[in-house]
Amino acid sequence: MDSVDRSAALAGPFFGDSSPISPLHPSRDQSSRAPLAPGSLPTELDSETAALLRMVVLPQIEAASSWADLVRRLGEKGFGLGFRAGRMILNRLDSGDEICTGRSLGAPLRALAARLGRPALRLSRDGLSAQLHG
Repeated sequence: MDSVDRSAALAGPFFGDSSPISPLHPSRDQSSRAPLAPGSLPTELDSETAALLRMVVLPQIEAASSWADLVRRLGEKGFGLGFRAGRMILNRLDSGDEICTGRSLGAPLRALAARLGRPALRLSRDGLSAQLHG
């Protein structure tokens, strides 16, 4: 572990009033990132961000009794769900930025579908992505 204090970068509903995932590297401006190409998936998270995200999100996923309950629980933490290319994608509610796939969290869509049932999805006009229906 280095000696850099990153506590200011770890803000969220559980620490403050900003989003749970903030850039850990101030030089990397979120607004300057290129938009994802159609059909592409979010890049892998660094290990520290992934660990923090798992601590916040996995308990919500594991406690959910249905897809609607999962959406509600994630929404309370400032997150939403999307689907693309057969993958579940976690995103930020405030900006819509995509964070990672369910597999990156340790909660792949296949395992959730086995536990919660197959999700009812509404396909987007682009034909590549979808949102939960209902």
